[in-house]
Amino acid sequence: MIKMMQNQIEIKINLKTKRYLNGQLAVFVQEISGEPLAELSLMNNSVELEGDEFILKDYTENKELVNHLIKLKVIKSINRFVLIGSHLCPICQIASES
Repeated sequence: MIKMMQNQIEIKINLKTKRYLNGQLAVFVQEISGEPLAELSLMNNSVELEGDEFILKDYTENKELVNHLIKLKVIKSINRFVLIGSHLCPICQIASES
């Protein structure tokens, strides 16, 4: 469970992972109730990824949520990027819990 503050309201969420058909990691955010909130990842067949890496969808409706998750060190960039359309998307990992 991840606790985030947004406009002075505490939001509790969970990260869920699956695999896309091509084997790449798919990352989703769910509310504690189990309701889906956002898909944080993109599938791209032309990009080679390690099993724990994913292409981060850090634009449009995900922008604010992604910024919070990066600040909280829930996800981290590995300093590789891929061009999806006209947007440069970071390749990321879910940060290890310490």
